[in-house]
Amino acid sequence: MKTLFREDERTALARRIDLLQPDSTGQWGKMDAAHMICHVTDQLRVALGDIPTSFSAPSVFRFRLIRRMVHLTVVAVVLWLPWPKGRIETAPEMLTTSPLEWDDDLSALQGLLDTFGKQDPDIEWAAHPMFGRLSGREWGALGWKHLDYHLRQFGV
Repeated sequence: MKTLFREDERTALARRIDLLQPDSTGQWGKMDAAHMICHVTDQLRVALGDIPTSFSAPSVFRFRLIRRMVHLTVVAVVLWLPWPKGRIETAPEMLTTSPLEWDDDLSALQGLLDTFGKQDPDIEWAAHPMFGRLSGREWGALGWKHLDYHLRQFGV
């Protein structure tokens, strides 16, 4: 599985990010290229704990076995199955940043991509607003898949 913790895979994503243009048109979904850049940057900020999340699991999740079974199911679905084009709603935390200057927003994304990849995947990571506590390895794979999904959305 591809991950943001591998430098060669981050470099490949960075090259694709560099191919984006402000007027790149999405093949599905509602976001334009500038909003997509801010959205994927916000996902990295959430993972790094820079944007607080408000994950509140239903009370049934207090039971460890149920929490683990649901977690494994979510991880399998999110990381292994293809994502539907244009049908996924995101968490509000991942729509925090508004586009400003194209080059600055791209630089912020590239910098956070590098920062994320240099973290220790074995440290405790921030909770995902929809999936709850994820390991660093899960965040790395999810981050790669999320970036790849949106880069394909814009044809790069």
